[in-house]
Amino acid sequence: MTRFLVLLVALLAIAPAAIADDGLQRFEREIRPQLDVQKLTYGKGEALGDQGFALSDVVAVMPPSPETGNKPSTIRIDKVTVDAIDFDRLKENSEDLPHFVKAKFEGVTADDAAANSLTAYGLPKVPADLVLDYRLDSAAKRLTLNTLEINLRDQGRVSLSLVLDGIDGKASDVNGAQDSGRLQSASLVIDDKGLIAHVLAANAKAQGAQPEGLVSLALMTIATLAGQQDAESIKAFDAVASFVGDWKAPKGPITINLTPAKGMSMADLGELMAPNALRQILGLQVIYAGTRPGAAVAGPPAK
Repeated sequence: MTRFLVLLVALLAIAPAAIADDGLQRFEREIRPQLDVQKLTYGKGEALGDQGFALSDVVAVMPPSPETGNKPSTIRIDKVTVDAIDFDRLKENSEDLPHFVKAKFEGVTADDAAANSLTAYGLPKVPADLVLDYRLDSAAKRLTLNTLEINLRDQGRVSLSLVLDGIDGKASDVNGAQDSGRLQSASLVIDDKGLIAHVLAANAKAQGAQPEGLVSLALMTIATLAGQQDAESIKAFDAVASFVGDWKAPKGPITINLTPAKGMSMADLGELMAPNALRQILGLQVIYAGTRPGAAVAGPPAK
């Protein structure tokens, strides 16, 4: 009898783990009902353990909106891979930021109703790939964004990573991050393969100008700021000016790194107007293979 009781207790202890939902089941039960879509279908779904799932051939019909002419729009995704997501914080009616998400969206395309809303900004109709990977430590109030990446195939890629303190994941706290958050580090990579030229052309057209005019204005602004910097600080300005000047044919990606010595909040932005503050306070470093010494102070090319 004693052995039977011991066995019964052991079975009761492991039963929850044995019958626990996998990641796909939890998606269906806890996430899908919360999605703001008119209809969602996918061809194949599989669980990736108890914290992840993968979906292929996803089709989402979005509700009408002013951006789509008050008509429904359709978004298609070749594959969604969620390696891990904090299901517990995504439960219905929870407004708190999930503690962790690691997800990839491959081959995102939209119908004309959705895509046309982006063409005004110069964004071409090409498949997009998106990556989101972050972890939130509520106790330490630290948000570590490992990767937020948007890749427009054959056009360009933008990737951001950062570490932000003063964030505990509450909805109210995230909204007030501009006051409480302190940036510890950040890295922005722009790998342009023609995207900037499209965006410049669209913006210039909207302003009744030419792309070259907008580039010249940017280079003049950089030259004005560079005139106040020391030789070490100008290196970063030279890299930015060179990248801007190469807008028709960039010579590789540009990487902008920030490492504030004491962390930085929105309230500290006023200090950045002082000479050399971008380097001394913000820890600015810019890497670009096509950097030309003296590009910053040179300004726009003579006509």
